[in-house]
Amino acid sequence: MVPRGVYICGMSAEDEVPDDPEQIVGNSASIAMLKRVAENVSSHLTQGEKRLKAEQAFFLPCTDDSVPIIGQVPGVKGCYVATGHSCWGILNGPATGAALADLVLEGRAAIVDLSPFSPARFVDA
Repeated sequence: MVPRGVYICGMSAEDEVPDDPEQIVGNSASIAMLKRVAENVSSHLTQGEKRLKAEQAFFLPCTDDSVPIIGQVPGVKGCYVATGHSCWGILNGPATGAALADLVLEGRAAIVDLSPFSPARFVDA
């Protein structure tokens, strides 16, 4: 069976996010490595039966302490955030959304203690 399409991602790096999104480019060495891996996985890719559609780079929302930020922004009434899940956002999104909804509507999350995720941990005391 010939694959209709293949999506390959990986090769993390720590870089600063540029101000201009047009400046976000893939690392050529990382892309070359991913292509080699893909060719080892599928003979269809090696034989050139499929053409490359795009090479892209993107930034994952990560925090310095590798813990997501979920909660009310200190000093800004009614402003809440839920970010910093890295690649786990798609998996943890539903639980994060439920906890944040509880926090906004009830003043606390019933399903999880959000204190370890508080945005306040980044505010100088």
